[in-house]
Amino acid sequence: MSAISIRPALAGDAKEAAALLRRSIVELCVPDHGNDAERLEHWLSNKTPEHFVKWIDDPFNTIFVAFANGRMVSAGGVRDGEGIVLNYVHPESRFMGVSGAMMVHLEEMLRGRGVPVANLVSTITARRFYEARGYRERDLLPEQRPPFGIAMEKRL
Repeated sequence: MSAISIRPALAGDAKEAAALLRRSIVELCVPDHGNDAERLEHWLSNKTPEHFVKWIDDPFNTIFVAFANGRMVSAGGVRDGEGIVLNYVHPESRFMGVSGAMMVHLEEMLRGRGVPVANLVSTITARRFYEARGYRERDLLPEQRPPFGIAMEKRL
């Protein structure tokens, strides 16, 4: 794989980014959705080009896309007050350093904003990936836990 370049997402990226998000969920996150049609539909419902543009336009979000070999390989983002809210990799680019590069970029963004602790919600599929980067499950009350996924944090 050639060098990975990361830049702010543009509205023109929305169609390709939404397709990347959808493929990542459907193909890589099977342990999370178990191919259950209802759960998949719920998870995919906002992974559309129109919704991606809304994420870009939201002033509390900073959304990025990564490219290698001339194609989009990842989409990631941070949200003020929440932390890392988006980190998806194209299925054909998994285990090639793409997600790691995006995480470094997102964490640098948070550090630059003076955020002392990065928060995120991990899938079951990605849990080991985040743990290998120093993330640990957050100690939350049952009513504070996300309905799906694992709340995690890392001191920056």
